[in-house]
Amino acid sequence: MRHLACLALACAMAATGAADPVPPKVRSGAYMEMIAQRGSECGLLKDWERLSINALTLQDRDGWSDELLASLKAETAKQVAETACDSEMLTLWIDAARPGFDAEMLPPYLVAYKTLAELDAPPRVFAATALRLDKAPVIAAIDAKLAELAAGDRPAEGGKPWPEYIAGTRDAVLGFVDQLEGEGGDQAAAWMGQSARIVETWYAETQVPEDSE
Repeated sequence: MRHLACLALACAMAATGAADPVPPKVRSGAYMEMIAQRGSECGLLKDWERLSINALTLQDRDGWSDELLASLKAETAKQVAETACDSEMLTLWIDAARPGFDAEMLPPYLVAYKTLAELDAPPRVFAATALRLDKAPVIAAIDAKLAELAAGDRPAEGGKPWPEYIAGTRDAVLGFVDQLEGEGGDQAAAWMGQSARIVETWYAETQVPEDSE
């Protein structure tokens, strides 16, 4: 997912004046926030894609000072107000990033959801945010999506084979479960909550109702 953030920085810098006082990381963060908001408002992004971008920007600004966060809020509002639905600053990024949504942004959340849902006692933060009582159809859809990705010609993030990526991500998720009560527990809990919301939104948006087939 890092290349998507780098793409945002490059696009944001392309619109930056030489005397611009806004720090580069604030400008690129605001650009991503603008992409998520305007992309959704303009019908260019699905809800799960918007949520994935929001989750990425939340991770990127972890630890920022109040001053930087205030600057981010102001710069985001400015960029949102200046960006029309047909603006190339919006459409070009989405077009360039589109292949990465399925191959890079979605898979870690799919693996996390499946791993947590199949635990005998899922963490409370996951149980509280995964709103579907019957998770079996979601898990089946996850398995089908991961199999589709593995059968394609694009490797997983980092160039790894898909089975290796899935196994490694599953181990990382189980490690997050162990961290919930210790240092870094808040971040682990937030990521689990994001996984539940993103995957169930993805499932709702991508599955064809049986009565419409």
